Amino acid sequence: MEHLEVRPNIVVDRDHALYLKESKTAVIADLHLGYEGALHEEGVSIPRFQKGIMMDRIERIVERYRPKKLIINGDFKHEFSKNLSQEWDDVNDVLDFLVGEVDIELTRGNHDNFLLTILAKKDLTLMETTESQGMTIAHGHKDVTWEGTLIIGHEHPSLQLRDEIGASIKRPCFLISGRTIVLPAFSPLATGTNVTSMHFISPPLACLDAYKTRVIAIDEELGLLDFQTLADLREG
Repeated sequence: MEHLEVRPNIVVDRDHALYLKESKTAVIADLHLGYEGALHEEGVSIPRFQKGIMMDRIERIVERYRPKKLIINGDFKHEFSKNLSQEWDDVNDVLDFLVGEVDIELTRGNHDNFLLTILAKKDLTLMETTESQGMTIAHGHKDVTWEGTLIIGHEHPSLQLRDEIGASIKRPCFLISGRTIVLPAFSPLATGTNVTSMHFISPPLACLDAYKTRVIAIDEELGLLDFQTLADLREG
């Protein structure tokens, strides 16, 4: 399953995106561009592969929905304390692809401390929250004032499963509970914590009701996997 309408005019997509049909807006979160460069500074060297995966996802989202707007809901880049050279390159590459294709809005995440320096030449800015289709969109690392439905990232929710031979596998997932929707991380490196055992770190999720939280996981081959409530998964 490539996409699923979870509420009227609200679609979740296997490419880690939320699509708001009325406003023709796509929402993604937690790209963490430059993650490999940050690991390299800590003495861990891995190939720089995640930007290519994310660019492919963005291209499919644009082709599939032809959105008017793309909202990047926080943590566009990874390093807290400065802008790494890889972050300059990767952020600009993503923005260069999007300019002319869609309008771009960005909310501030807790990793975006120095992002404005990179955005300045693109005439883009950061917002604490933004609105679309009567919903509030915020990164989720701090409390915000909102009405209607709140869309956040920050948690990097994932679901730990076991395959047919008993090996443990982790799949990113959407969480849908009451008036809150939590997006999976867009970054393939930011797999997050298993939702069946985690304590939520986002202040807006302090009162999340596990018995009413729907879990929709993403599998690279099968697409979207619509599970029962989070409470059922925890008890199972």
